[in-house]
Amino acid sequence: MRNLILFAAIPALIAACGTPQDRCVRAAQADLRAIDEQIADVETALEQGFRVLPAQEGVTRLRLCAWPREPVLFCTESIQRPRSESREAIDRQAEQARLQQLRRTRAELVVQTADRVAACRLP
Repeated sequence: MRNLILFAAIPALIAACGTPQDRCVRAAQADLRAIDEQIADVETALEQGFRVLPAQEGVTRLRLCAWPREPVLFCTESIQRPRSESREAIDRQAEQARLQQLRRTRAELVVQTADRVAACRLP
């Protein structure tokens, strides 16, 4: 039964990966998507007048490893502890300048991305 489930999952995994052309297009558009996310973040901050800081705090903890299986007795692990979100006031002029720069960068990236996507679609 277990082998049957694994055998049935293989085509689904292959289909999820997409064609090489799809992967190429997604990779070509990655920089543009990142710039769009940054632009949206700056626009939201300008509308609200503040930026929300993440609500997680990273802590490193020392723990005892399962020693015969591990070569060391103690291990470290990173733990994310929830904490309340905090707001940070923004400098509107700096954010406006950043937004203008991001939009200029996006305009340049649109041309580059179009070239990259066209290269992906070549046979």
